Amino acid sequence: MKNVISTKIWPLISLSMLLIIIGIMDKSLASEPAKDTAKASYHFPLLKTHQLTSIKIGQTYEIHVLVPVSKNDGSERFPVLYMTDANGGIPMAQTTRTMQTAGELSRFIIVGIGYPVDNIFQSLYLRQRDLTPNVMTRKRYPFPIEGIVEITSGRKMGGAPEFLDFIQNDLKPFINASYNTIPDDSGYFGTSLGGLFGLYILFNAPETFNRYVIGSPAIWWGDEIIFSQAKKFLENNNVLKANIYMAVGGIEEIAEPNKRYVSNVYKMDALLRSKPLTGLTLKTALFPDIGHTSAFGILHSRGLRAVFGPARCAPFQDQNC
Repeated sequence: MKNVISTKIWPLISLSMLLIIIGIMDKSLASEPAKDTAKASYHFPLLKTHQLTSIKIGQTYEIHVLVPVSKNDGSERFPVLYMTDANGGIPMAQTTRTMQTAGELSRFIIVGIGYPVDNIFQSLYLRQRDLTPNVMTRKRYPFPIEGIVEITSGRKMGGAPEFLDFIQNDLKPFINASYNTIPDDSGYFGTSLGGLFGLYILFNAPETFNRYVIGSPAIWWGDEIIFSQAKKFLENNNVLKANIYMAVGGIEEIAEPNKRYVSNVYKMDALLRSKPLTGLTLKTALFPDIGHTSAFGILHSRGLRAVFGPARCAPFQDQNC
């Protein structure tokens, strides 16, 4: 008798359970929007690389362009950050884009100016030519590294005027014509010799950029000629429309006392504050227990937030940001 009841009842119970499960699945599916009808508002543009040649310098540059997370309809325009030493800086720029996506940093296009080499050490002589304002006697770099590009003709140092001309008259017009930029809103990021070049721009053609992130500037270069240029600028100008973040690692001067990295940064800070300059915003920072190369990462996050500010909202969290 029990076997007969089991034979008749268990199929009914199994069928009921199956119908219940199907009903639950139907409700779950009904509550979720169909995947093919949901459309994301934003996308991550791919990193693009361009080759741009300066006839005056006789150099082809690798220009790396990283556009932030952007609306799919292409309706947005962005400020631009120009970064020297891009052979070392572009990987860090990916972190910058992550900060932008999370809303910790406002969105802007990053333009990295690099050389056709495999790594930054192979461009040591090239950057020494482009980022310095004058010629000085200096020993060769003692790096036993393959592939360092030699300069066989033309300037080997003191090429800052020509490099600035390339940025102003070749690179910036190309970027503004090729990408959705805000032409009147651009910044500069540079460290070491790149920081020196940033100061050179500031005192010789400050209208080039309105935001500056200057890290561990090599003010020692060429008998500290940049101080003379700064004093001349201050004597002849009352306006400096620039938001500047300048920083240095706390142990840089311990490692290389003759270059006075820390002392010179604060001397430059005092010089810029010695005269009221309309339009100037200046913040100078010291990173304790940080050296010359390790300061780069901190400068990236803190410096960019200082001059560009945080975002009003995060595209990662808000489809209508």
